Amino acid sequence: MNNHRFSWVIAVFFLFSGVGLGWASEAPGKPGIPHRWGPALKEAIGTSSSAHSPVWFTIAEGILTEVYYPTVDHPQVGDLQFIVTDGASFFSEQKRDTISQVSFHDEGMAVEVQGTQKDKRYSFVQTYVTDPEAAVVRVHTHFVPHQSGLRLFVLFKPALDNAGAGDLGFANQQGLFASGKQAHTALVSSVPWRQNSVGYVGFSDGWQELARHFELAETYSQAGPGNIALAGEIKLPSARAGVAVDFDLALGFGATPGEAQVSAQTSLATPFSQIQGAYESGWKKYAASLSAKSPVSRQSAQLIKMHEDKQYPGAIVASLSKPSLPGPAGADDDSGGYHLVWPRDLYHAAMGLLAAGDAQTPQSVLRYYERTQKKDGSWNQNFWVTGEPYWTGLQMDEVAFPILLAAKLSDNKSLSLKKKDISMVCNAARFLVNHGPTTGQDRWEEIGGFVPSTIAAEIAALRAADRMVAQQCADVPMRATADLWASRLEEWMVVSNGPHGEGYYLRSSPGGHPNAREKVGLANGAGDAFADEILDGGFLDLVRLGVRGSTDSAITKTLEIYDRGAADISAPVKGVTGGRIFRRYNRDAYGPKSVGGFWPLLAGERGHFSIATGDFKGAKTQLELLEASALSSGLIPEQVVSQSRTHVEVGGGVACPLVWAHAEQILLQRSIEEGVVFDSPRDAR
Repeated sequence: MNNHRFSWVIAVFFLFSGVGLGWASEAPGKPGIPHRWGPALKEAIGTSSSAHSPVWFTIAEGILTEVYYPTVDHPQVGDLQFIVTDGASFFSEQKRDTISQVSFHDEGMAVEVQGTQKDKRYSFVQTYVTDPEAAVVRVHTHFVPHQSGLRLFVLFKPALDNAGAGDLGFANQQGLFASGKQAHTALVSSVPWRQNSVGYVGFSDGWQELARHFELAETYSQAGPGNIALAGEIKLPSARAGVAVDFDLALGFGATPGEAQVSAQTSLATPFSQIQGAYESGWKKYAASLSAKSPVSRQSAQLIKMHEDKQYPGAIVASLSKPSLPGPAGADDDSGGYHLVWPRDLYHAAMGLLAAGDAQTPQSVLRYYERTQKKDGSWNQNFWVTGEPYWTGLQMDEVAFPILLAAKLSDNKSLSLKKKDISMVCNAARFLVNHGPTTGQDRWEEIGGFVPSTIAAEIAALRAADRMVAQQCADVPMRATADLWASRLEEWMVVSNGPHGEGYYLRSSPGGHPNAREKVGLANGAGDAFADEILDGGFLDLVRLGVRGSTDSAITKTLEIYDRGAADISAPVKGVTGGRIFRRYNRDAYGPKSVGGFWPLLAGERGHFSIATGDFKGAKTQLELLEASALSSGLIPEQVVSQSRTHVEVGGGVACPLVWAHAEQILLQRSIEEGVVFDSPRDAR
């Protein structure tokens, strides 16, 4: 369908469906400026625990940002916020001109945003949930003007079909409506609209009108296709100072314009308190089903569970965000983000949930692995929830981890291996034997070769596979291959005498010759280096996955270099005795201002090594650091710029929350409680 016909069909629909536009006035400025996604640093996320509500929302800078529908990997909204004016000389934008605090309502997980305008002209409280029975985001606003004569406008930026350049928009007295090729959305209010408009971003949208004129001096009822935004003025019952106003918004989605409108209006007919109660009841029930005693771990489990798709059970994306490092907020030139499935992050998510006491979701993850495994036994680097590949690099740890999950579920008696489980394990093990131990990319998705963390996962997986399916896969020399590789670790990856000292594991050896001064190219513009110059914490997985003991000489020598912060790979935390935070590797350029930050999940990895050595005090310190890296709402980012006991600086462009980090929190808490590393294989050393 061409754009002209598409526009005509949608306009006719609205004309005859009760959303009549009359003769529409087209906004000028087509197609608008390029679309930009909102910040990746989310302060809260939300979705109902119900499978009947295929919609997910995010909060950043105190406002609604990406909303995903009908699957967890497809954003349909840029943002939604309010603007306040006095109609003459005052303009205040919610995200820039208010100071807000974002939090969850206990274990019910409803999101509350409390804010005050910087000059104290108004204050507000907003509560966000999704309707458990529909694809609708519900927002309740309690608005208090502190001066008379204020006017309240809602600004809505759709970004349908995981883009922001081809939307059609329509505005009338019934609400604000937008249509894409696949998805459609409708925003309706519990109080009447005084006026509304749609325009092209940067030219004729409501923000431009309000910033210039403090009112919608020009209004338009239709715009698109293009980068559009819609605006509507809420008809306040009183404009007197101190007289509070309460109103509800319902943002509905559908496969047709009518479905979106009906969903929004039907949900709006149900009192917000009833919707909120049902939403909170679902998450409290899930929290009560967990065995985790720690409130932080229970919330981490809930946040991980929120990243699971509802059409494709077991498909858990890495983060409901789109990082934009090292630059500013991401442009609409890349449909991917962290809202994709990585087999590695999925493994950590499943292990974290299992450690929290959720045995059902990890089983769904295993079934999802089986559905997305390639014919050759491997998995794509990452993919949409349907299994369609996005990036197609080969990361051998992502072939190993599904085997380790199957082994953990089998060992825990959570699963009796069926024919399809055995087939998946055999095929993955065969691929490891035939293509390992080298990898195309390491766990940071950058360089390949002989990589400690990757080979640790491969060896552990082959040993676990041999224990589970040796008879069914007699043609695959799983144990023999694992033992051979384990015997050659030092030959392939330990530097005898290099820039950082003697006998240490490097990050990667391209050819398995660690003493040959091999050259490697570092990602993100960091330039070239010699392999023996670059360290990371991947060697810790050799202990965690049972390939080497914690007292192994190469392990202890590397640990001493790692802990002392050689080449700034780690740093002590102010106010925490003995605790350290870590970068992915020295000379990392993936971070704010092209300087790699410190990753909270790596504090957890270091804590697991402490568990392996019996240093439970050290492990608790690392857990404290990991948890202290969270935002005030409890979300843990992928990396921080600096940290003290009382303050964390995150930096722009960083993904938050990171599912892997929340999984690491749960796992370390569980490991401390039990005195053993929870996700170590049964036959670990």
